[in-house]
Amino acid sequence: MRETVRVAIGVAVGVAALVAPIGARITGIGANNAQRVLEATVQMERLATDLEHAKKIAPETKVEIARLTRQPWYDCNQLACRTALEMRNRAARERLQAVLAGSEAPTLLSARHTIGAQPTH
Repeated sequence: MRETVRVAIGVAVGVAALVAPIGARITGIGANNAQRVLEATVQMERLATDLEHAKKIAPETKVEIARLTRQPWYDCNQLACRTALEMRNRAARERLQAVLAGSEAPTLLSARHTIGAQPTH
């Protein structure tokens, strides 16, 4: 239990650290979109790696990550990117989404009880 709370707090702090530099860069005039997308892609890759080790991800963290990844500089589908960056960005987004979706998956034990359970009356 303590480890789960510690991981959730660590992830929340990580997300906050992720938001601050991005917000500062957005306000910059003449920022290079390709550089912004590359940096966001690297951040998504690192975040996915960190979250792969978490047993559970707090719902607030998932909401914040989803909000961030909807921003144009996180998605080559919303901005023009070179092919290599587009492929890397797509892979990072898919990996991050898979990690977030995987944290919701029931454990094998709970799935057995839910799927194989017969009503007892």
